[in-house]
Amino acid sequence: MTAGPTTHLLVLSAPSADKLADTAREAADRLVRPDGTPVHEVCARAAAGPHATHRLSAVGGTARELADRLHAHLRGETVRGISTGVADGVPQVAFLFSGQGAQFAGMGQGLYRAEPVYRETFDRCAEAARPFVSAPLQRLLYPDADARLVHRPAHGALGTFCTGMALAELWRSRGVGPAAVLGFGSGEYTAAACAGVLSVEDAVRLLGTEITLAERVTDGAMAVVALDEGAALDLLGGSEPSVGIAAIVSPREVTLSGRAADLARITERLAASGVRVTALPVRAGLHSPLQEPALDELEAAAGTVDVRAPRVPFVSTVTGRPAQAADLTPGHWRRHMRGPVRFLDAIRAVDALGIRIGVELGPGRALVGLGARCLPGRGRLWPASLGRSTDGTGTALGALGQLYTAGVPVNRSRVGPGIHGTD
Repeated sequence: MTAGPTTHLLVLSAPSADKLADTAREAADRLVRPDGTPVHEVCARAAAGPHATHRLSAVGGTARELADRLHAHLRGETVRGISTGVADGVPQVAFLFSGQGAQFAGMGQGLYRAEPVYRETFDRCAEAARPFVSAPLQRLLYPDADARLVHRPAHGALGTFCTGMALAELWRSRGVGPAAVLGFGSGEYTAAACAGVLSVEDAVRLLGTEITLAERVTDGAMAVVALDEGAALDLLGGSEPSVGIAAIVSPREVTLSGRAADLARITERLAASGVRVTALPVRAGLHSPLQEPALDELEAAAGTVDVRAPRVPFVSTVTGRPAQAADLTPGHWRRHMRGPVRFLDAIRAVDALGIRIGVELGPGRALVGLGARCLPGRGRLWPASLGRSTDGTGTALGALGQLYTAGVPVNRSRVGPGIHGTD
């Protein structure tokens, strides 16, 4: 993992929109003066403040790129890497943890190389996961990692856990902590660890146990279908007992899961009637009736871990509401394995807490995309920490800039120096 280009975040503010435009114009000119201040010093001085309500952030690899983006923004263009906002309060942030299936080869390689807190947290979690994986999870961080390694369910779930926890510590080091946490699928364990409900080691042990048990199913399949929960229940109606609802992901989308042959009959009928169907590459039939033989074993394992009261609201996708310590019995994890994942109810519960910013912690942008579909309209922000980048440094700094422009307090000392990515 060799050092690559540096990514810079420039944050600017002013008491009015007109003065912010003047400030941005001055910064752009200063960035490209032949005898001017080095770009990292320009960014550090801007980050030091003072800070007013009208705000702008810009991400770029060089002084010239930052200046070009600022000038394009001033011309009225929509510019990648530029965010603007008015900080008229102190908004709260929810951490949304990705689950198994989001992983990809090379995820977050740049952050692992560049950020010690990210690397140390990832390594701690990966060490705890060793009994459940066939290779060190750090191998997933290489873009040329074998697809069979990356997409084995245990590697995907545990690698995504490591990534989510590493991103949580990175965000905290940048001054951003969660007002609530939520996890999709295997992300329930990451959210529980982040909230302090489970220790990292116990969360890894339970997740490793669940996903290892789930891998015993090899004739399963999963598919997302464009139906609401009620229509899906009517459709199933006992006709295919091996198939169930694995997740309610948006007002008009559910995931079905079960034996592959049975699910194929259902999805063929749906597709023929014009219902959108998207197959998922998962043979384990997660959160389906096929997992019922393993539930007693998982519940027994869950009975051996210590559970603590959440330090921040832990909005469970098992129930779709905030969970208290008394709710988190071994039966909770049994119900988690069986499903369904109630993401729609859970993200609405986050919204009911008054939280309007949901940051995805994990590979990809699936949860922030779902969040925007579940809670449409203005006044909400859905940044992704990593996206689909094998570097991740630019995406993470861009998300930090978005939070800054929204008024979220951030550790501005982490803005100026620039972050080295990977080649």
